[in-house]
Amino acid sequence: DHSNMLLESLEGFEDVVSQFNPDLLIVGGLQMLDNFVFDDEIRTNRFQQLEQLLRSLPDSTKIHFEMASFSEQKLLEEILQYVIPYVDSIGMNEQELANLYSLLVHGNISIVSDYSPRIAITLDQARGVYQTLKERKTNGHSLTRLHIHTLAYQAIYTMQNVGWQHTKSAVAKASLMANRHVCASSYINLNYAKLIMDDSFSVSRDPNSSRVPFVDTTPVSCWYEGEMKFCVAPNLICTEVSKTAAAGDNISAAGLSIQI
Repeated sequence: DHSNMLLESLEGFEDVVSQFNPDLLIVGGLQMLDNFVFDDEIRTNRFQQLEQLLRSLPDSTKIHFEMASFSEQKLLEEILQYVIPYVDSIGMNEQELANLYSLLVHGNISIVSDYSPRIAITLDQARGVYQTLKERKTNGHSLTRLHIHTLAYQAIYTMQNVGWQHTKSAVAKASLMANRHVCASSYINLNYAKLIMDDSFSVSRDPNSSRVPFVDTTPVSCWYEGEMKFCVAPNLICTEVSKTAAAGDNISAAGLSIQI
């Protein structure tokens, strides 16, 4: 597959999107460029073309970037330069979050990351990513939403009063989609579902942070921190796995679908 590595559909998409004027544009699939052997200048030129498209969109069009597993640090650095400055929202799993956090804070990608991190660790990393990107902001859109989808739970982090609606419902829908997609079923069969989230969690690793109990009658927990709203929902993990490919894409799309 040489087409996706070169973003060959980009020019045709540019022609269409300028006429369509979408409410939301999703950028994904850039992991196809990871460790692909070709001239660095060619890849940089393609990223610059993508950057031009993102810059051309009106402020009314929100832009979401769906992360993926990147093992090539230079590629992730180019994404930080040419893509992330123009996005309003980022979706990622726990390992992708750790990778992005490590690059932003420590200057290198994470070689090994926890496959099942505590919620407090995930939320602290999300805060770190948000704050670091906010401080780096020089142009383009402003990051106002993060969605972290893990095996055990979903977490969505949104700025208030910038157009992201129904955060609590979005994190619940994403959680249900995780089960439906992996089980390949349109309904939730509780015989093939289990919870592994703890019965309470700390909202941060700070020793003075509060704990949030899990209540089965109201399983989605939300709270505010300044201008940001956090919502966390447990996953009903599918125990009869049918498919895992594109799970993150479907989970993120489920959450986005009711927030625009």
